Amino acid sequence: MLAQIGDFTFKVNDTAYDSFKRNIKYKYSTMQRIGTFDGYQSVGKYEESIELQGILIAKSQSQLDAFEKIAQDKQAKTLAFANGRCESVIITGLEINRSSFLKDGAFLQQGFKIGLKVVGGGL
Repeated sequence: MLAQIGDFTFKVNDTAYDSFKRNIKYKYSTMQRIGTFDGYQSVGKYEESIELQGILIAKSQSQLDAFEKIAQDKQAKTLAFANGRCESVIITGLEINRSSFLKDGAFLQQGFKIGLKVVGGGL
C-alpha cells in the first residue's frame, strides 16, 4: 500500500500514483512602509496542499469511479501513508484524462491528478 484515502487504496501494482507533490504556504500580513521595505507579521499557522498524479494503463474502465464518489461526499477524509503518517484532508479536485482508445470506445490509458487540502494537523 502506498496510501489510503477513506476506503480507496493506492497500491503499487494497482492504482499507484507516479508523483506526490506537497505544497506548504506560510501566512503573513503585509504592512506597507514609506521609504523602506514592507513589514511582515506571521498570522495563523500555514496551509498545506497535496497533489497525487499518476497514469493507469490497461486497468478497469471504472477504477477511479469509487474515488470520484468519495470526492463527491465533500467530507474530510483520513489520508494514511504506509509509513504510518496520517492527515485529515478534503478533496479539492479530481482531473481524469483518458486516451489510447480502442474501436469500441474503451480506453487503455487513464491519467489522473488529485488535489487535496490538509484541514488539520497530522494524526
